[in-house]
Amino acid sequence: MNRFLATTALVMLMGAAPALAQSPDTPSSPPQEPGMQAPMQPESPSAIPSEPNMKAPDQSSEAKPILPDQSAKSLDKPLEQSAQFLNEQKADDILASTIIGKSAVNSQDEAIGDVNDLVTDRSGKILAALIGVGGFLGIGEKDVAVRFEDLKLTRDENNNAKVVLNVSKETLASAPDYKTLDEQPVVEGSAKSDETTKTY
Repeated sequence: MNRFLATTALVMLMGAAPALAQSPDTPSSPPQEPGMQAPMQPESPSAIPSEPNMKAPDQSSEAKPILPDQSAKSLDKPLEQSAQFLNEQKADDILASTIIGKSAVNSQDEAIGDVNDLVTDRSGKILAALIGVGGFLGIGEKDVAVRFEDLKLTRDENNNAKVVLNVSKETLASAPDYKTLDEQPVVEGSAKSDETTKTY
């Protein structure tokens, strides 16, 4: 009888031993054998720890290149027109700075006045040359506008520009005085006052 009680107590202790061995903090899920564990899955690139301030690459941006937005540029700025440039002065090219201030002579090589200025239109085409005539040392002188096509531009023996106009001093002296916009009287409400405000 004592043997039966001892055996029963021993069996009960052995059955209760695993339950008593577990601590309340450990989970109650049954332990898995090493061969029965689930295989490890590879972590996604975004889950891999990286250095501070580094972002995982955007897979969508690697698939296609980022092209500049051409439509935005065309809306903001007009397309630059192709400009053409000259790189040197040719033998027939004459600079305006070598004409202005030069004496104009007639076909007999007599001085008939000085080239004081050039008149151009908005496109830059030279329309006329202002020849200063009359007066003494610039006092009492008037400007006469001569069509630029009536001038003949040549070079002298020293390669200096020469302005030839086939008219006499008397003809120039009797020609009308050329008035610039600043010299013209402004009439209120006229188109002339509007012209003075335009910039070229």
